Amino acid sequence: MESNRFTGSGAEIPAVLVPSTDGPFRHRAARFRDLARSRSSLAGYLNLMADLAEIQAGLWNDAAAALPLDMAGLPENPAWRATLRSIADRLTPGEPGLASLLNKIRQATDQELATWGNGVLAGDFDRTDAGITPLVAAALQIHMTSFASRQEKEGLGPTRNDATCPVCGSLPVASVRQTGGAVHGLRYLVCGLCGCEWHRLRIQCTHCGSSKEVAYFAIEGGSDAVKAEGCGDCMTYVKIMDRDKDAAVDPFADDIASLAVDLLMAEEGYRRLGFNPLLVPGG
Repeated sequence: MESNRFTGSGAEIPAVLVPSTDGPFRHRAARFRDLARSRSSLAGYLNLMADLAEIQAGLWNDAAAALPLDMAGLPENPAWRATLRSIADRLTPGEPGLASLLNKIRQATDQELATWGNGVLAGDFDRTDAGITPLVAAALQIHMTSFASRQEKEGLGPTRNDATCPVCGSLPVASVRQTGGAVHGLRYLVCGLCGCEWHRLRIQCTHCGSSKEVAYFAIEGGSDAVKAEGCGDCMTYVKIMDRDKDAAVDPFADDIASLAVDLLMAEEGYRRLGFNPLLVPGG
């Protein structure tokens, strides 16, 4: 596997950034809460996701203190199933529909939970009730982020498919333009499940690698920090979030808060590369 650093423009920069071990879900919870105050039409869901991220932060301490679970066969692991059931017990149902989903998780067999988990890992949402998907993904994120945070960066490098995470093989939720130090101004893709970040050149399609027909799209009156990078060759897009314009951006929270960008891209005929597992598919 390639080194975790490579030379670009005469400077040595990290090819891979692993998640922080210092409470990685606390910032996300605060960001969801902050965005809910300024996005009235999405406030209900953003606040629900803030509650979920706060539960993740609480359960993170247990996951971080334990030996990291092997990501192979994670949904079959009793510790992961216990995490999902803990989420169902801790999340306060704000409406009857959510209460029904939480009860469905509590009453599910081990095999049903494993089927749901494997479905989310495979991006096959037909195996899982759409409303349950974000909760299943949240449980996976806790253990997968714990695993990724303990990886030695020196042993990590780009995969053959630069669009997939070098730690777990998942697709990105979005990309982030970083600030500060060796990564200032560089674009990193962010894994939708384990939170690992890997370097990818800007103005280059994440899917096909072309740089000929790359264009940027944004919503008038929307956040200056969130745009979509679309490729006219393969007609895919990925969002890019600029921390130089808003240092507080979180790829999961800001992605949900910028659903108008996804609607714009769909109208323009683009399809999204990757997905946000905290967003109900088709919702």
